[in-house]
Amino acid sequence: MQRRDVIAAALCAAGAAINFVGRGARADAGGEAEAFAGLDGWLNTDAPLSVAGLRGKVVLVDFWTYSCINCRRTIPYLNRWQATYGPQGLQIIGIHTPEFRFEHTHRNVAADVAALGIHYPVAQDNDFQTWEAWHNEAWPTFYLLDQDGRLVMKREGEGHAHEMEGAIRGLLGLTGSPAEAHPEDDPDLSRIGTPEIYFGALHPTPQATAQSPRPGEAVYSFSQAPNPRLNQYALDGRWERDTEPLVLRSDRGGLRLHFSAAKVHLVASAPRAARVTAAVDSSEPVTIEISRPTLYTIYDSDVSGEHTLSVAFETPGVALFSATFG
Repeated sequence: MQRRDVIAAALCAAGAAINFVGRGARADAGGEAEAFAGLDGWLNTDAPLSVAGLRGKVVLVDFWTYSCINCRRTIPYLNRWQATYGPQGLQIIGIHTPEFRFEHTHRNVAADVAALGIHYPVAQDNDFQTWEAWHNEAWPTFYLLDQDGRLVMKREGEGHAHEMEGAIRGLLGLTGSPAEAHPEDDPDLSRIGTPEIYFGALHPTPQATAQSPRPGEAVYSFSQAPNPRLNQYALDGRWERDTEPLVLRSDRGGLRLHFSAAKVHLVASAPRAARVTAAVDSSEPVTIEISRPTLYTIYDSDVSGEHTLSVAFETPGVALFSATFG
């Protein structure tokens, strides 16, 4: 199994708390951080940065990838911390290590860094060299370094914002609590009942078995599986299952997904701007435009529950990579 495929998405959603991993397979707390290695360019900085060159600052390193919803949910507080604590000695560094092929492309990463409003430096780690040097295992993962470049804390996934902010404030010599509380930084994800779904052939995919899912090109019909079981989906139309994406080859196609959550996000792309319609249960359809490869929010609610999502596509070449939930 390739290195990028051993990452369990559940790790991110669970927000596992893990003591830091440093030099070698395991290290004691206080070990010196590894250098950044084999990076493919930087964004939001005039010159490349290094661990050694950041001595004297508190550094928070975030391994992320732009289509990951778990990573995206952390960006608001990372931006806030950089703005609040940057003048007092904090430097946040994003190490963008791609999950999908399209996330290697500089213009795609730059477009989402801008769209997400990221203000701190971001490096592209396309060959996973820094990921492997740091023995990283999940998106997102945070490494907190003290002013001497030593690893103080490692945390995987979500659910650690308040703990990390407290540690940052301690290293900066700030006493007391932040001036403003932000309970939304550590959202309750316990009611998400559907795990991440991949549509390509690289991962097992929970397409309804009555449709005989398979690699390559095939014609599917909702009549084969009119009511997919919870955490399964059905297709309509002619689709080609490639390594990473599932690509629509007919003029029209459909996706029917049975899920348990409050939000649905699709990682998708289209060869040209494509308007798709989506409806949840018996609700009125809404129209969403899909174009460049990124994450699109298809359903956005504040109340978790069990639902069926129906999406209609009318643009050949629309590609589906994964579905994640919130």
